[in-house]
Amino acid sequence: MKQALELRISLPEREWTDTTTLKLRGHLATLIDDEIWDVETAQSRALLNEARELLGDEARPTETTPPGFAYEYMRSLALVTRTAAAVYRLRHVDRDRKRRTMESNR
Repeated sequence: MKQALELRISLPEREWTDTTTLKLRGHLATLIDDEIWDVETAQSRALLNEARELLGDEARPTETTPPGFAYEYMRSLALVTRTAAAVYRLRHVDRDRKRRTMESNR
């Protein structure tokens, strides 16, 4: 993800962009399938909606998509994936902390 977000003077090879896009799509799909999205806040709904939009087939670049647009799509995926991963980590830390507290109170 870090490489996908690096600022570049020139575009990377299209093959690298496509491979990275595929990996990011998999990571993001896994993250949004988790139960952490049961929290009803405007921010979590917006992030989940943005993730679903990016994962939709109509958003996905094709072989005929210009390289610059494919690259920008990959960067958008990386940004949303990074945010979703941060939410995931925070929610799991909070969930683990609550579980340990309940166990120690028994």
